[in-house]
Amino acid sequence: MHDSHRKHRETDGGGGLTAHVFRALGNYKIWLFAACGIFVIPHFSFADKAAQPPIPDLPLGEAIGQVLAMPGDAEYGAYLATECVTCHQQHSVNHAIPAINGLPREYFVEAMLEYKYHLRDNSVMQAIIGSLGMEELSALATYFSTKD
Repeated sequence: MHDSHRKHRETDGGGGLTAHVFRALGNYKIWLFAACGIFVIPHFSFADKAAQPPIPDLPLGEAIGQVLAMPGDAEYGAYLATECVTCHQQHSVNHAIPAINGLPREYFVEAMLEYKYHLRDNSVMQAIIGSLGMEELSALATYFSTKD
């Protein structure tokens, strides 16, 4: 055994892997990797959980009643609907994505809140409706109920 290996083994307590990594990468690179592991990786590995909006505290029936009690600004709904109609087209060939023009306001609100409360299973719709407040939902319901 070389003197350098013997000397290293004596000071390392026999666990040469750590020393080899430090020697190969240098101390500053180890701290960089550690920082990435602490600060960057958790943001990627837990991104799905962090992105899920919480289920509202208000009972579903009360939430439906509150949204329906709002007048709903159809112009604001038209502005918000530009994202919706990307998938929900009037004459859809894909029956998995339904047309939403002309849906009764009450049905629209109930369906959207069921996604928000995770009673309907569609992660895309849950994420979209999770980012909308009651006023936006009311405006969309009013807008789509007036479309043919």
